[in-house]
This record gives sequence, structure tokens and C-alpha cells, in this order.
Amino acid sequence: MSLPDSVKYSLKEHSPIIEEIIISTLSASKQEKLQSAMLYLLKSGGKRLRATLPYLVGDLLGSPKHSHYELGAAIEIIHNFTLIHDDIMDNDSVRRGQPSVHVAFDVPTAINAGDAMLATAFELISSSKHIAIEKLPGLVKIIGEMVRRVSEGQQLDIDNENRRNISIDDYLYMIEGKTAVMFEACAKIGGILSNASEEEIELLGKWGLNLGLCFQIVDDLIDVISDSNTSGKPLGSDLIQGKMTCITIHAINSKDYDLKNLDLVLGKGGEVSRDLIDLAISDLNKSGSIDYCRDLANKYHKISKECLTSFNKNDAYAVLSELTDYHINRIK
Repeated sequence: MSLPDSVKYSLKEHSPIIEEIIISTLSASKQEKLQSAMLYLLKSGGKRLRATLPYLVGDLLGSPKHSHYELGAAIEIIHNFTLIHDDIMDNDSVRRGQPSVHVAFDVPTAINAGDAMLATAFELISSSKHIAIEKLPGLVKIIGEMVRRVSEGQQLDIDNENRRNISIDDYLYMIEGKTAVMFEACAKIGGILSNASEEEIELLGKWGLNLGLCFQIVDDLIDVISDSNTSGKPLGSDLIQGKMTCITIHAINSKDYDLKNLDLVLGKGGEVSRDLIDLAISDLNKSGSIDYCRDLANKYHKISKECLTSFNKNDAYAVLSELTDYHINRIK
């Protein structure tokens, strides 16, 4: 399912400006190989959804500024830095249809490029001529906390790889860090730059956080209920890789169901027959795990939609509202 037309139009309108800022910022490094490694992943594509969110929030509040683009560019640089390091830690050799940075270059260069990208993002923020100096401490605090929480989420994901005694609360805390806090930070930053009230900033952050939680749970569901055209990967690939998703965790914690087919698939890797995958998914259905996670995704979608209703119903509101609905509609 593709993004709504209104969201696509917004990305098409604002992404080139953000892209120009990103390239200019990363080109500050005159070390040729390092600069190439930093730009490599960013030049390979990506929707720039996170990068555009601060501007859309500014537009929602009626005062979008160039600084919204700059902060969006900084967060996009940070997002891509985390992807470079994640690919190394997860030993993933492909990203966006091409070799990962550590494969295209080498592991030390990829680590160095990620470190430089994080530093460069803060350099962009601190050197901006469009951000009032009194706003900088608050902005840096939000982004610093975001980076820390993303790292914590990644560490939890690593630690959970070989665990089977994970609770749903453990999972939710992990995906808050890995996915949701970046949406939260984008929304809060957009509010701060538009001189929003504390109440509005918190409400925007709540919208972003719950949108991110919905987004990740829906991704988990797509793995077991949608074809590869929707997910971009074979049905049940998370099961085969042994990933502790919302659905799998709920099923394992269910004591009243025989999950023998799930046990035969979970974490087996390599070639697993489609018939066996279908039987494992049937186990997930019988245990109520798919319905449980669908209800959980709907819960977070509802919270995020309610947060938006406090703001003016302008064009940006319509875009953000459709974006919020898009995530849950992927499983309808």
C-alpha cells in the first residue's frame, strides 16, 4: 500500500530543500572517502518522511520556517547514521536494494562515517542562522535523548535475539527506542520552532510517539498477514529469522495453546516450506496473538488521531491525519 497522495505531494514539495541541506552539510568533510561513505546511503533513496515531519508540524501550527527544514535534515542524517551502524551489528549486507555501507566500503570506514554523521548533525543545528539561540538547549536536549533512546532500543533488540522470556512491556519499551522516539522528537521540534505552548509540544510528542508505536506493530503484523508485495519480503520472514515481534512474544506467553508448528519455524533460518510457515501462522491465529497485536496497533492509532484533533484543521492537518491513518490502513 503506497502513501496517500497528499503525503506524497508534501514529500515531493519539501524533500528537495531538505536534500540540498543534507548534501551541503555532509560535504563539509574534505576527506574524500569519508564524505563518500556518509553520502552513500542518503543518495540511495528513502522517503524522507521523518525529515519532513518538523516542517509539516510547523505548517500545522501556521508558522513553518527554514529552521524546520534544517532540523529535519539533521534528524535524517542521524537516522541514516543509525542505519549504517545497525547494518553492521545485524550483519545485513543490503540496504535499499544496494550493498550496505560497510559492504560497499569497509567496516571501519562505515563506523567512522556514522560517527561523523552524528557529529555533523549537531554541527548543522548549532551553526544555523535561523534558530533563536535560546531555543538551542531545548532542541539539543530532545535530539540527544532521542539518540540515547535509539541506542538503548538497539541494545535491547540485540540482547533479546536469543531470549524467549520477553514480555509485551519489554517489547514496547524496545520499539519506543528503535522507532517511536524519532517520530516523537520530530513532532516536538516542529512545535518548539513554531513557538508552540508546552501543552501543544507535549501533545505533538504524544502524537508522534503513538504513531511510531502503531507503525512498528503494523510492520510486525504485515510479516504474517500480507503478501510480499506489501511487505517487500517473503511471508513469515521475521518468524524464520527468529525475531521477537509483538505477535511472537504474545504467542510464546500464551500458556493455553500448542505452538508446535511455530516452534518448527521460529529462528530456523534458511529454507522453510511455505506450508510449514502457513501452519505456524495458523498457530498465531489460534493463540489470539494476531488479533491482540491488531487491537494494540488500533489503540495507538486512536491515541495519535485524538492528539491531532486539538489543532486547526488546515492543509497540514489533513496531511498528518492521512499519514496517521495510512499506517493502520496497511493491515485493513
